[in-house]
Amino acid sequence: MKRFCLLGSSRGLGWATYLALSQKYPDAEFLLVSRKIENKKLDLKPNTKILSFDFTKNEPLSLIEHVQNFGPTEIIYSAGGGPYANYFENAWETHLWSLKVTFLFPAELILKLGQSFKQNPLKWPELRSITVIGSSIAENYADPKAASYCAAKHALKGLISTIQEEKSTQIQIKSFSPGYIETDLLPRNSAPREKGLALSAEVVANELIKFIESPKILMSL
Repeated sequence: MKRFCLLGSSRGLGWATYLALSQKYPDAEFLLVSRKIENKKLDLKPNTKILSFDFTKNEPLSLIEHVQNFGPTEIIYSAGGGPYANYFENAWETHLWSLKVTFLFPAELILKLGQSFKQNPLKWPELRSITVIGSSIAENYADPKAASYCAAKHALKGLISTIQEEKSTQIQIKSFSPGYIETDLLPRNSAPREKGLALSAEVVANELIKFIESPKILMSL
C-alpha cells in the first residue's frame, strides 16, 4: 500500500501532485499537510487525511509524530515561497518567512526525522524516500526580485547534495528541481510569465511522480 505524505499541498505544485498521484494510485492513502488545506475539503478523495500546519510558526518535532503515525512510504516537501520585490523593499520579517518555509523547516525536519529513523527504524517500517522540491533556476543562478527565496533554494541544494555524499542514512533523500511553474504563486508581472517560460503544474507534477518512482536522487527540469 502506497502512503504519500505531501507537505505544502494546498495549491501550486503540491496540490497538482496530489491530484496526479490520486489518479494514478486510486487505492493509495494520503496525508496532506498545509496551512490552508481546510479550504480543499470538498475536493479530497475518501482515502485522504488533512492536517492544518503552519511551517513558519510550528516546530518540525511537532509534525513528526503525526507523520510517523500515518506511516508514509514517501514524503514530499513542496512548501516554499517569498516576496517578489527588490531585496531592500521588504522588512527582514518578510525575508525570514521565506527562509523558514523554503529552507529552515525542511532542513530541520530531515535532520529530526533521520535521527528518529536511526534510533528506531521500526518506527518507520515502510518509509522509502523524502523528496524536496528545489528550483533549477533559483538554486543555481541569481533570481532578481526573489533574493530570499533564491538564497533558501541555494541552501537547500547544498544541504541535500551534501547529505547524499555523506550516505549516512538508509532513507533516500532526493531533490527534484523544476523550472518556473505556471501557478498563482508566480507573480503576474514576473518575467517568466511575460516570456511564456513557465511549465504547467500538471506537467511538472507528472514528471515529479516519474522521478519519485525512479532510482534517481537528483533531477532538474
